[in-house]
Amino acid sequence: MGKSKALFLAAAVASGTSFAANAADLLPPPPPVEAPPVDFGGWYLRGDAGVGAVQMSGWRSTLQPYDETGQSLALSGSYFAPAFAAIGDQGFIDMGVGYQFNSWFRADITGAYRTEANYRAGMLWANAFSGGSGGDYYNAGISTALFMANAYVDLGTWYNITPFVGAGVGIADHRFSGLVDTNGSGIGVAADRTQANFAWALMAGLALNVTPNFKVELGYRYLDMGSITSNPIQCLNPQGCWQETHSFRLASQDILLGFRYAFNEPPPYIPARPLVTKY
Repeated sequence: MGKSKALFLAAAVASGTSFAANAADLLPPPPPVEAPPVDFGGWYLRGDAGVGAVQMSGWRSTLQPYDETGQSLALSGSYFAPAFAAIGDQGFIDMGVGYQFNSWFRADITGAYRTEANYRAGMLWANAFSGGSGGDYYNAGISTALFMANAYVDLGTWYNITPFVGAGVGIADHRFSGLVDTNGSGIGVAADRTQANFAWALMAGLALNVTPNFKVELGYRYLDMGSITSNPIQCLNPQGCWQETHSFRLASQDILLGFRYAFNEPPPYIPARPLVTKY
């Protein structure tokens, strides 16, 4: 009798275990455990080319209304008024080196050459004593060497496209060359001048991950390049020359197409694995 009870109990236990195993097979699999993000870093090279819509603001001539000595030109009966001031676009190319600190932050330094922009301006004048009037037309070129330190935040990657934002500071070294003043009575010229200014920039764009090491970027940059002043304009007849200079502030809205090549390849993606693996 005791043996029969023991056999019955063993059969019940075995049956219960089999039922529990079958019931477990009917349950949905547990959710996978996401692999933790893996940060990575390394050096990269970058290069860009583009065009900048240069903007000029705060244009001023020293003939408005004082000469360089502070004497009012109205005492001589001469009155001046600006007619226009404009500047053309600049093309540019830059190269740089940077470091990717982790999956979302990077920084680089770049050097760029910005081609000569055509500078044009005009002044109208009249003399109360003689009754004469006329105008001056100015023409020059402005080129720039730009050196920047930049920092970027990558905002995540979707379909191999990574949006980013950034900011930079640096130096804009301008060359104001070939300034010529043409009017009805003659021609004046100014010696070329170079001037280094503090520059700052704000950037945004998209990076296409062509390969783990190579990325193509399309970006926008607002660039403030500081103020610049010309050398005095020297006339052929020094006695009739006011030693005029021009000054204004430069900024640019740039469109950039570039690349980045990383020396260290990011770690491979680790797929998610379930909590329990059934064999």
